[in-house]
Amino acid sequence: DPSGNYGGWKATSIGSNSVAAQSLMKQEYKADAISLDEALKLAIKVLTKTCDSTTLTPDKFDLATVTVVDGKVKYTQLSEAEAQKLLDAFKADSASGDA
Repeated sequence: DPSGNYGGWKATSIGSNSVAAQSLMKQEYKADAISLDEALKLAIKVLTKTCDSTTLTPDKFDLATVTVVDGKVKYTQLSEAEAQKLLDAFKADSASGDA
């Protein structure tokens, strides 16, 4: 904000199609009421809708989580198999109209 006001937000995107990704996250991201699983589902939804590829596959993106466990920061990178499970679940939800 050029006037010097500031604000915080816990979801962001960079790169091509980042404006579309930001817009989708602003609509669907609920900072106070989102679980890690819901956040991962939202990440897959954003990637699916903004990726320049016709079919999103786990070899085209990396997905990781940063959490605090017992007072320590824990970084976990999801495997391609874990990412594929998320993609499959998103596709199933989309087919049933839930996504």
